Amino acid sequence: MQRLPTLVLVALLVVAAACSSTESATDPAGDGSDPTVSPTAPTAPSSTAPPATAPPSTTPPSTTDAPPTFAAAEPEAVGLTAEAIADAVAVAEATASNCLVVARDGQVVHEQYWNGTDAATDQQIFSATKTVAAVLVGIAADEGLLAIDEPASTHLTEWVGTPSEGVTIRQLLANTSGRYQDLVSDYVDMTAAEDRSAFAIALEQQHDPDTVWVYNNAAIQTLEEVLERAVGMDVEAFARDRLFEPLGMEVAFERDPAGNPGTYTSLRAGCRDLLAFGHLLLSDGRWADQQIVSAEFLAEATEPGSELNAAYGFLLWRNATEGWSHPSPFVDTSGPAWPDAPPGAFAAMGAGQQITLVVPETGTVIVRLGPPQVEVEEWKPNFSIINALAGAVGGRPGR
Repeated sequence: MQRLPTLVLVALLVVAAACSSTESATDPAGDGSDPTVSPTAPTAPSSTAPPATAPPSTTPPSTTDAPPTFAAAEPEAVGLTAEAIADAVAVAEATASNCLVVARDGQVVHEQYWNGTDAATDQQIFSATKTVAAVLVGIAADEGLLAIDEPASTHLTEWVGTPSEGVTIRQLLANTSGRYQDLVSDYVDMTAAEDRSAFAIALEQQHDPDTVWVYNNAAIQTLEEVLERAVGMDVEAFARDRLFEPLGMEVAFERDPAGNPGTYTSLRAGCRDLLAFGHLLLSDGRWADQQIVSAEFLAEATEPGSELNAAYGFLLWRNATEGWSHPSPFVDTSGPAWPDAPPGAFAAMGAGQQITLVVPETGTVIVRLGPPQVEVEEWKPNFSIINALAGAVGGRPGR
């Protein structure tokens, strides 16, 4: 795959309103429209991943149904209009996007690339990586290799006998673990660490679990070690066998100097890769005749992960009308998260609004990738692009 240049970390954050509560914790790179720090750091190429042999999968192989081909279709054939597509393209162009793909019912109604990119181009998708990590946890749970409600210390023995001993995998997925977080630790110190997983595991417990919702990169990076120990192999090897290869995703994790893939950020992917991933989520975890991840896990993952934030599931964002919070102090949480999107919409999202939006009500998947920061002032607020795209092509039939 052609690769866009990897970004280098730029200095300390200037966002002022940082704290560790649901009301004002600031995460400039988490879902991403206004990051002040790029989370990319020196990485070892994916090809350096240690060799591993995948244990046999318990998922039955595909026998009859063919995988989706994402054949081209006219907008009107799937309940869209040329005007709606034009509106979506206008949003993509106004925000210096690299690519936009709109699919409905498994058919591609629009696909476009800018800035010298094409269908073979991949890029860093930042925190949209988290949703991929959540699905890998779900696959491991489906295979009985871990349990969502078991303490993470079942696998992270370093936490046994500490205040973190009772933190569950569910709480790590929902960002309610109470593990230590501040902006410098999460975006500077961990990024610079030789071994990010070891750094994250060694942090202390800051709050009792399930008492605050905090967007916590370090807590999510501990899932890399949870997964590796639970499945008995490198996380990327597990992902390639169980998820990437079945879906035809030509993706790779960037790694820290110690060789750990990032579960909070680091995946390099293209628009077509994320279209496949979004279609899997839309299809309740089914790909052709193979159940990649259980529908039961995805149903739980796309509901609120806790009572502390209605807009957050298991490492993904979801539409919510009330009772939700966001790590950026610049986001108005007094109304719906995405007022122009159907209520069931959810998304994987990363810095610079790297978006994989799934709208179950209309069978729509929208992928938009772009630079790590949105430079146009009117589009900087978090969720601005996702809401506009949802309003253009994600909603009601006939639009």
